Amino acid sequence: MPMINHRGPEFRELMKEVTVKLQKVFGAPNVALLTASGTGAVEAMVANFVKPKEKMLIVQTGVFSDRMAKIANTLGVDVTLVEPPEGEGMTPEDLDSKLKETKATVLGIVANETSTGVVHKNLLELAKVAHENGAIILVDAVSYLGGHEMDMEVMDLDAVASASQKALMAPPGLSFVAYRDRAEEKMKEVPKRSLYWDLELYKKFYEEKYETPATPAVSLVYALNKALEMILNYGINNWIRRHEVFSKVMNELVERAGGRVYPKEGWRSNTIVVPLLPEGITPAEAKRIARERWGLDIGGGGWKIKEKSVRIGTMGWYEEDTVYRALRFLADLYGAPKELADEMFREYLSNV
Repeated sequence: MPMINHRGPEFRELMKEVTVKLQKVFGAPNVALLTASGTGAVEAMVANFVKPKEKMLIVQTGVFSDRMAKIANTLGVDVTLVEPPEGEGMTPEDLDSKLKETKATVLGIVANETSTGVVHKNLLELAKVAHENGAIILVDAVSYLGGHEMDMEVMDLDAVASASQKALMAPPGLSFVAYRDRAEEKMKEVPKRSLYWDLELYKKFYEEKYETPATPAVSLVYALNKALEMILNYGINNWIRRHEVFSKVMNELVERAGGRVYPKEGWRSNTIVVPLLPEGITPAEAKRIARERWGLDIGGGGWKIKEKSVRIGTMGWYEEDTVYRALRFLADLYGAPKELADEMFREYLSNV
């Protein structure tokens, strides 16, 4: 197809379609579409909803919570990091204590840490505690959205950042910030620190013209629109379930084979599996086995467990054959019989 004018009627119609779909996926009335990676969306979120020198509490569960803290520090925010026990996330009780201790008026949380596989499926409870303590909640949902239940209205989340390339299965290069009334009111109090990340400007352009303030990645918007159409036709709950079942059988295989995954029970992601490697196997060796024997590309470890783990993404679209080869890879890695992978594969097929 020929490129279209991003100030023309064809793009405006495309922008309307994409925004309506994103509003459904987020469960929020305001969604800004940014031409940037997920990091850009997180920076836009902090820049618009957190004042300089304001106290912000960030839950530290991996690389991307550390990155949120770096962004906030760069923007002059007073950041406190709090790290839950290893392999776990933040409980409402601990959050209540930390907010009272720090007097923070902003809570930052990475809903799904792709570096460690730790997920927060208790966002509703955490938001309730934040609001009871007079704080707003900002969520990095880059690898969470589409793979886990997300309804900002039901969960009472104030602002959420995400991106196109994870469980929404579109190419990388687009990201989004969705926000609700509490955050929109707060934005009026925050001094402008960026033109490109000015979310009020994005809202103005959308409401007046169905456009973006600066040139968007038009081709990627087409791709995102198609991906969202496929997901919504499939059914968002069915889509989430695919991710949940895939990750569950992978984690179960590791444990039944005598291995261990990093996140503890109750804190395990639907969109990434993070097994701790058997003695004597390096991440590089595990990646070589995955590629050469099973035709899979997997990620090396991250954060504090970089040298003793690998990361296996379960997000986006994949065929049944990919699921089977992933299970066979893990059985191979831990010296488990083929029959265990076969059993886990049958469990996957019976639950999706």
